[in-house]
Amino acid sequence: MGITGLASFLVLVWIGSGSDHPWWAPPSATTVPTLGEGVVSGVFVAAAGCAAMVTWRRHAGAVAGWIVATGALVAGQALAVTLIALHDPPPHGSSMHLALLVAALVGMLGVVVPLLAPERVRRVVDETFVIGLGLGLVAAGHLLLQFPRMQPSSPAMQLLIGVLIATHLLAAVLVLQQRVASTALRLLLLATVGVVVAGQLVPPAGLAGGALDAALWAARTAIGAAWLGIAWARLRRSLEDERRRLDSFEHVLVDSTREQRERLHELRSTVAGLVSGSALLDRADISPQTRERLWASVRRELDRMERMLTGAGDSTADLRLDDALAQILDLQRLKGRRVELHATSEVVRARFDALAEVLNILVDNAVKHGGTDASVVEVTRRDEDTVDITVTDFGRGIPLEQRPQIFDWGRRGKDSRGEGIGLNVAQRLMTEAGGSLRLAEREGAGSSFVISLPAARGSAENGLANELAKDLTKDLTEGLTTDLRMEDDRAGRISR
Repeated sequence: MGITGLASFLVLVWIGSGSDHPWWAPPSATTVPTLGEGVVSGVFVAAAGCAAMVTWRRHAGAVAGWIVATGALVAGQALAVTLIALHDPPPHGSSMHLALLVAALVGMLGVVVPLLAPERVRRVVDETFVIGLGLGLVAAGHLLLQFPRMQPSSPAMQLLIGVLIATHLLAAVLVLQQRVASTALRLLLLATVGVVVAGQLVPPAGLAGGALDAALWAARTAIGAAWLGIAWARLRRSLEDERRRLDSFEHVLVDSTREQRERLHELRSTVAGLVSGSALLDRADISPQTRERLWASVRRELDRMERMLTGAGDSTADLRLDDALAQILDLQRLKGRRVELHATSEVVRARFDALAEVLNILVDNAVKHGGTDASVVEVTRRDEDTVDITVTDFGRGIPLEQRPQIFDWGRRGKDSRGEGIGLNVAQRLMTEAGGSLRLAEREGAGSSFVISLPAARGSAENGLANELAKDLTKDLTEGLTTDLRMEDDRAGRISR
């Protein structure tokens, strides 16, 4: 802020020195304002308008708009009066005096009346508002210095100057009584009002007047530079706050979009299985037992889809892998995939929906990226605490150079038709379940992934029950596969 203020001071001094008459002296009745004086005035008018716009963005509304525009209205009042006076050089006639007085009174009403509602003002006034008022007062001071003056002033001109001074004093007092700005900012606003008012009261003629004019010019320039420095610092802080807000919003948006893409990724796979199952249910040549099994698979997938859409999710439970894997892989068989299951009587702690999603991703990837619809799922007990589920396909496999990045979100091969989402989601789900997912080293074609899950603590009776459940699940799975194959053969003979 200090560097900006110093630079602004030097620029204002340089611009103000670009005139043939003394740069500290107000113009006489015959002096034409310089381009530099107009530029300085325009800079402060524009700055006051910008501050009003920044405040208005936070407090939109008809009444709030008039209040936040106080600084710009102060500058606008001075601009209107100055332009009218420059249009007809002194001595002014009675009609010109009336036009000047009307412009000043209208400006005074526009500035003061909205500030007479303390409750509304309190909701709007902040430091940015005070900065805008300070810039508006500085703009008014520079503009009114270009006002052609004659000595001694006529009563009409003295009344006009009184209205302008009253506008500046009332605006400052009504704003300062809100006590929203820092002490330094309030003191600077008081100094600004004092310098602007003094600039209208100091006589422009004589040695004492000239020396005092020079002192007022220096004070006016320093105060203007200070307001510009404060405004620049405030603008930078506002931009930083806006950038942080946008960054935060972007992170929320990215996270939300990522979650939606992940959910859509799994929904597409589930819908594909449901479409295949529905097509089979429409066939009239399937047996009642096969139809019932298909209905059970479709209902399970619909329930899982509903949980995905609502975000409810299921809870962690003891899962018998024989039963759970058979149910999960039914969806893949409905889609025409040939999945061979080698299960044991192991029980793991996991969420059924999470395990289903991971297996669906791995088997689907074997078809999409490996080019094979044949997969083998095998369950083994690694140790007392861990059960491994290995999913193997015999397709094209994964190139060596791509293997370190296959679990990165959005990473995919050059010729891949996927989105690079599935494996990242699968690994995250298994990590959340207290397990892991990794790519196993293997020789030959294809690829092999290992799902590791915590084993559930069970008794010997549970082990016996699991053995029985294994046999029952195996019989059900083999029965479903045999029934579907027989129905396909029968449909083929009928068509021939």
